Amino acid sequence: MLSNVKVELGMVLYGPSMRLVEHYIGGLLKYAEFNGRAGRAEYWWFTIANTIIAGVFWLLGNIGGPVSNLSLLYVLAVAIPNLSITVRRLHDTSRSSWWLPLGLVPTPLVFVILFFMCQRGQTEKNRYGPPVISHGTSG
Repeated sequence: MLSNVKVELGMVLYGPSMRLVEHYIGGLLKYAEFNGRAGRAEYWWFTIANTIIAGVFWLLGNIGGPVSNLSLLYVLAVAIPNLSITVRRLHDTSRSSWWLPLGLVPTPLVFVILFFMCQRGQTEKNRYGPPVISHGTSG
């Protein structure tokens, strides 16, 4: 009967894990936080949720009519949170945010930023703060 009950961080959680939603909302709430670090899990869950929502808005935009600009409005709304979490992810790999312009220009250098985003963060304190504590995920 209680097979779906999990205890994490002293809280009882029912049902499946909500990492996708938690990390997406967490990324939006930290929209202006360009200091500190973001782990791989936080970055990639935010990116997956962001891509899914943008895709839904794009599909709705193709319907036409008054919803045709939803995808553009969504992209503009999440531009700052997206930059923020990317900067914090670069910080986790001990890289300056000055690497970010390489990912904004559509050149093969985008793959350099993608490589950085996939790397494991530093396990020790770096100049951007203490290591990210991951709960059951590698990051």
